[in-house]
Amino acid sequence: MAVTEGSRVKIAFTATYPDGTLFDTSSRTVAAEHGVDDDKRFLPIVLEIGQEPTIESLEAGLLGTSVGETTTIEVPHEELALTYDREEFEGMVDEPAEPGVQIHAATGLLGEVVAVTDDEVVVDFEPERAGQPLRFEVEVLEVD
Repeated sequence: MAVTEGSRVKIAFTATYPDGTLFDTSSRTVAAEHGVDDDKRFLPIVLEIGQEPTIESLEAGLLGTSVGETTTIEVPHEELALTYDREEFEGMVDEPAEPGVQIHAATGLLGEVVAVTDDEVVVDFEPERAGQPLRFEVEVLEVD
């Protein structure tokens, strides 16, 4: 079954910056190779294609792929700043939204709250790397 709009997709991934620095991975082995601590959860990303919040380039790169396929997808850093409904976000993380709060998204990515309004919360994934794209090495594990 190929990934289409509306598919639920589970992927194993490794995301790196252009200089080879590891951003995130679902692989404990890759993390160890990059000197990342063991205290992180190493989880595949689960995406619902076309559902908010979305990383557009990542989802577009997955369209048409099938279980077992691997691909490389470049994602502009700007797509990693995701906007959430404040009430839903606070329910998800079970704490008040405040700038500087570190979160571990359900997708497996680590992020930081960078802006909060009455209605919305913006989470950036490594704001100090703004402008640098990420290279995702992806393996499709499941497609529903």
